[in-house]
Amino acid sequence: MSPIEAVGKKVSAISDGSKVISAGRAVSARTGEFVRKSYCYRWLTKEPDPEVIIIDLRETYAVGPFIALMDRLIPHIKDAWRHSKVGPVTRRVFERVASDVFDPLSETQGYELAVAVLTPPEPPEETRTGDDESESTKDNSS
Repeated sequence: MSPIEAVGKKVSAISDGSKVISAGRAVSARTGEFVRKSYCYRWLTKEPDPEVIIIDLRETYAVGPFIALMDRLIPHIKDAWRHSKVGPVTRRVFERVASDVFDPLSETQGYELAVAVLTPPEPPEETRTGDDESESTKDNSS
């Protein structure tokens, strides 16, 4: 037996009798079980809907060249903006306008009306109570 195997066996023997390590393993197993049964985990790991078609716009003739051009230009524009004098001035003007104009507007009825009009509607009841909802109620009842 090699010295590494001997050390591994010794560490294993010590850790098997440790109450702290046993408690840690139990907490870890319980936490893993809790996470795997959570709605969010199931939603993130469920199989994609076969009716959903994903189109990579980079591969299209209409949008692909524009995206490729933007991918090449944006790093240069970002670098130029970072080293220009216009960037900090624009940032200060925007912050000033935001604090002097938009913050007081947020307390007006017009702002509340705009928020109410521009807030997207709730999805229909049918889409919210799909298979995932019934699964989460099944998990809670067991």
